[in-house]
Amino acid sequence: MHLIIFSNILTPRIKYIFNFILKDILKAEVEFTGNSQYFLQSEHIRISYGDEPLGDELFFKATALLFANKLEEIKLKTVSFGEYQVPFPVERSALPFDVFAASFFMISRYEEYLHQQKTEEEFKPSKSYQYKWRILDKPIVDEWALIIKSVIKKKHPDFKFHEKKFQHQPTVHFNIVPNLPEGFFSRTKFIFSAVFRKENNYLSSQFDRLTGIGINNEQVLNQVSQLFASKKSRPLYFVDFPDVPMDYIRVNGVAKTLNDQSVGLLRPCANNKEKMTGIKDGLIKLKKCYPNAIPLTSQQLETLKFPICYLNILNSGITSDYSMGYDNVPGFRAGTCTPFNWYDLQLEKVTPLVVNSYCLTDYILQFLTREAATKILHQYINAVKVVNGTFYSSWNLKSLSDYPKYKKLRSLFGEMLSYVGN
Repeated sequence: MHLIIFSNILTPRIKYIFNFILKDILKAEVEFTGNSQYFLQSEHIRISYGDEPLGDELFFKATALLFANKLEEIKLKTVSFGEYQVPFPVERSALPFDVFAASFFMISRYEEYLHQQKTEEEFKPSKSYQYKWRILDKPIVDEWALIIKSVIKKKHPDFKFHEKKFQHQPTVHFNIVPNLPEGFFSRTKFIFSAVFRKENNYLSSQFDRLTGIGINNEQVLNQVSQLFASKKSRPLYFVDFPDVPMDYIRVNGVAKTLNDQSVGLLRPCANNKEKMTGIKDGLIKLKKCYPNAIPLTSQQLETLKFPICYLNILNSGITSDYSMGYDNVPGFRAGTCTPFNWYDLQLEKVTPLVVNSYCLTDYILQFLTREAATKILHQYINAVKVVNGTFYSSWNLKSLSDYPKYKKLRSLFGEMLSYVGN
C-alpha cells in the first residue's frame, strides 16, 4: 500500500515538494494522478491537493504558489500555529496553512531569488521570513513532515512508514599552502602575484607562521582522524587551492593523509567568467590530487547568490553542495536538515545538484562563552535528532589544532562528537 496524490494540475512544483516531504523525509512510496475517477477507486491511502475534496480522502487545501510557473512577488499572509507564525493560511483543510506551499517557499529559497533580482547586496538572515516567523532555529519542514505523518496515521493507523535515522556529517575546510618557486624571475613574479592578487594564500600563510598560528595541515588532519577512530561518521574535507601552477603546490603529505577520505572543492561559487575559470582550475587540481573524488562536491562559505552560484557549480560538473547555511548566524537556511535536489525557479525544474544544509559553523561558536556555545550546540543537535535528520556543521581545520587560541573550538568539536553519539 502506498500514498496516492491527486491534483487537477500536476505541476513540477507540486511533484517536487510532495516527493521531498513524503518520499525523502517520510520514506513513503508515492503515486501521482490527475484522474479523479481513478483516484476515488484506489485502495491506497488517498490524499488530494486543491480547492475542494473529492470524497472522504485526506484533503490539503491549496494556495496559488505551487500552480504558478514563474517567479513573482507574493503578498504573504500568516496565521499562528503553535508558538510561531506560518504562511499561506487556509480553511477547511487538514492543517490551517498550506504546508506544501510553505515548504516549497523555504526550500527553493524563493525570497532570495526575489532579493537578487532587486539588488547585488548579500541576503541577510535577519531579513529572512524564517527569522521574522521565529522558525530559523528549527528544521521546520522536517517538523511539518512529522505532523503530516501524524495526520495520515490518525486516519490510517495501519499504514507503515519506513524509518529514517539520525546522521552526523561535519565538514572541515582548509587552504593548501604553495611552495616558493625556484629561480629569481619565477620567485619575483610569484611574490608580485601574492602582493597584488592575494589569491595564492602565500603571504597569509607566511604571516601565520611568523605569528605562530600557522598550522601543519598534515599533522592536524592526522589528529582529526584520530578523533573519529571510534566513530561511524567521517568528516567531509573541502580544500581551497591557491591560484598558482600545480608545480608550486605542496600536497604530497596532505593527499596521502586524505587518500581514503571524502574530499571536495572549497569556495567554488562564481558570478563572472574569471571566477568560473577558477572553479575549473580548482577542479583540475582536485582531480590530480584525488582522482577518486567522485561525485564532485563543493562548499561555498562566502556570499551565496541565487541562481548564479548553483548554476555555475552545476555547469562545472559538481553534483553535491554543502553551501546552504549562514556562516555567521546559526539556523536552517532552507528550513530542512534533509538533503534535497535544488529546484531552479528560473527554469522551473528539478536539477541534479544535491544540497546539504549546515546549521552551525565554528565562526559562530568562537564568539560565545564555552557554556553558551555548548548550549547552542546541544540545541541544534537535539533539533535534528527529533526529526531523524542529518546534522551538518562547518569547521576550519585551524580550529581543530592544538594552538591555544583554538582550545575552546577544539574542545567544542570533541563535545559535538560525543553528544551526537555515533
